[in-house]
Amino acid sequence: MLFREGWAPRILLLRPPDLVRVRLQQQLGIHVPNFLDFQKDALRQMGVPAATVLESPHTHSSTLSESAAVAEYVKQHGYQRIIVVTSPYHSGRAGSMFDAASKGSFQLVIRVNRFEPVDPDQWWRRFTDRTDVVLEYLKTLYALTHRWQDIDPL
Repeated sequence: MLFREGWAPRILLLRPPDLVRVRLQQQLGIHVPNFLDFQKDALRQMGVPAATVLESPHTHSSTLSESAAVAEYVKQHGYQRIIVVTSPYHSGRAGSMFDAASKGSFQLVIRVNRFEPVDPDQWWRRFTDRTDVVLEYLKTLYALTHRWQDIDPL
């Protein structure tokens, strides 16, 4: 883990859209854990101090909005380098978007999630891999045809 290995003193978790709407949860009087809850719990179980885990206050519905928000956050805090950890299938497009958002104002390192198993020679055999590959091709095509415009459908 990059944190334990001393590569990063802090972890910023981005807030993806929740699968179950907050309003529905309130109406039903229930709490359904979201992806951010799972990430925080996993980090806690791996011994990462809660004080070092930061949460994005905003929900991001696309890599484009994530990259813009992170670049602004990095500039506001004066960081010189960040490490973006993402899915192996997503690393190319994410790297391009984060690089464009940084505008050269900080060093960007892209690392794939080492806990997400992938087999490039057999990707079509597993449902999750097939889905990731097809979605990534579609999202890349969309991003290229819209030239990274500030549109948020991804």
